[in-house]
Amino acid sequence: MSRAALSMVLLLSAVAAAEEVSPDPALAALAVPAEGDPFSISETGRLSVAVKHAFARPEAVTRLGYLLEYWKKRFNLVAEWRGDRVFLSGAVFGIKIQAMFAINESSVVGFAHDPGWPWRGKVQQYVDGKLKKYLNETYDDP
Repeated sequence: MSRAALSMVLLLSAVAAAEEVSPDPALAALAVPAEGDPFSISETGRLSVAVKHAFARPEAVTRLGYLLEYWKKRFNLVAEWRGDRVFLSGAVFGIKIQAMFAINESSVVGFAHDPGWPWRGKVQQYVDGKLKKYLNETYDDP
């Protein structure tokens, strides 16, 4: 599998790291499907990642937007905002991507379908790294 394909698989989902913030119940509730959502991510087989940020919510949304723009350019993924949630979908090398990120005043939580055992560790590294990069106070507009 090519590096680009591996990177895309890494985007599919993530496992929350022990040292990261645990998804709080209010954000976990955002993963519950609402009428009009483009898709839902079942609690069974769902993986999540959570990364803290130190910004006001609007700035955190802007920075997450930079990451979504990068993924749009790199992988042609489509992002749809619905309130405090953004739905990410598309396909890369035949791999269907459906992920959702929820944002609040102190963290960003992502939910996605579990891609399976071989990819979990790589997924964790890629998604955590990208979120930490774009939500870091020293990161400047790309």
